[in-house]
Amino acid sequence: MYFLLICWLSIATYAQERSNAYTAVETFFKAFHAKDSLAMKNSFMPQARLMRSVDRNGKAMLEENDLQGFIQAVSSRKASPKWEEQLGTPVLQQHQNLATVWVPFRFYLDATLSHCGYNAFTLVWDNEQWKILSLIDTGTKDCDQFTL
Repeated sequence: MYFLLICWLSIATYAQERSNAYTAVETFFKAFHAKDSLAMKNSFMPQARLMRSVDRNGKAMLEENDLQGFIQAVSSRKASPKWEEQLGTPVLQQHQNLATVWVPFRFYLDATLSHCGYNAFTLVWDNEQWKILSLIDTGTKDCDQFTL
């Protein structure tokens, strides 16, 4: 009887974890704000890509950034200015071991709005947890009518 209960609880926990791919995004941003390099690294698949789709002037382009360099820069940043990325309501699409998350953001430096845009995450289930396979974002300084 106890064996069946343990099996059922294990399956229910596995199904619940697998059912919410957005947890990988939340885990990444929690690590981002805590400057936790190990947790950030563990949020990504080993072959993950980090990209930007516009330049600082808003011109369309595609630029790949070094993920390890990004993690190092985030985790070793000074206490000031404080970085804070506020997320809006995510749009999650998921099927089997693949998911995408589209989520608006506003990025602040010491409580001053720096820029805003959208993050697009591609996530995969690695048989243990959801991990980020790619992250691409936009960015603009024209945030007056940009709502979360």
